[in-house]
Parts: sequence; structure tokens; C-alpha cells
Amino acid sequence: MTENKYTERQRESLKLWIELVRYSGKLEQIIDEKLRQHHGQNISRFDVLSQLERERKTGLTIGELAGRLIASKGNITGLLDRMLKDALITKTAKKDDKRSYIINISDKGLLIFKAMADNNAKWIEQSLQSIDIDNMKEFTKFLSTARVSLD
Repeated sequence: MTENKYTERQRESLKLWIELVRYSGKLEQIIDEKLRQHHGQNISRFDVLSQLERERKTGLTIGELAGRLIASKGNITGLLDRMLKDALITKTAKKDDKRSYIINISDKGLLIFKAMADNNAKWIEQSLQSIDIDNMKEFTKFLSTARVSLD
């Protein structure tokens, strides 16, 4: 058996990456379960509504929306079709290209999203209660810098 010849930096980088993935996955699982229990929605729907709420005036194309999602993209078309059926969103053909659509949040979707967003803020705060605010700020800055360096 050959010995791994990773540098200390490589080993620590791998450990950090694994912990970030595990932590992110666990937090996503917690929020998804709470959204399902309290609102009958999942994290993917919450993510879609969050993006559409930010763009209430103009809406987003399906491609723009897919590029912004942080939750699992899965089958965006199927997700949007189900959300349309539940009257959470609207879908309008673009005037200049009838094959392309603009997706907007509906009034019903906005009401549901606002309730979910308020609860989500509380749930995230509770999930991160073991981290003091100064460490949160420092870690957020660190992750932001690290993410920008990937771009």
C-alpha cells in the first residue's frame, strides 16, 4: 500500500471542504424539514420564491432562475410546473420570443414566502446559536473572500 503524500495544507483543505459540505447539507436538511412541517413546502420551492420575490417587478426567465438557485436544481421545469399548478407563480410568454417565459411570484406565493422567510430567519438563528456574532461575521467574511477567489 502506498502512503498518501498530501501536504499538510492539502489535508487541512480537504478536511475543511468535507466539514463545510457536511454542515451545509445538515443545515439544508433541517430547514427543509421545518418548511415541510410548518408550510407544506420544501427548500427548493422556498429558494425559487426567494429569488422571484427579489425580482417582483421584472420576473426571471427560467435560465436566470436556474442560475440563481442555491438549493438542488433537480428538474427546474418540473418544479416550476408544480408551483404553477399550486398558484405560487405565474408564467408568461416573452413578447419578443414566444418560446421563452418570464416567471413571477403570485400574490399567493408572496404571502406564503413571507411567512416562510420569517420562520426561516428564526430557524437559521437557532441553528447557529452556538456561534457568537463576532465569529459569524468573521467566518462570513472569510467564506466570502474564499468564494470570490474561486471566481
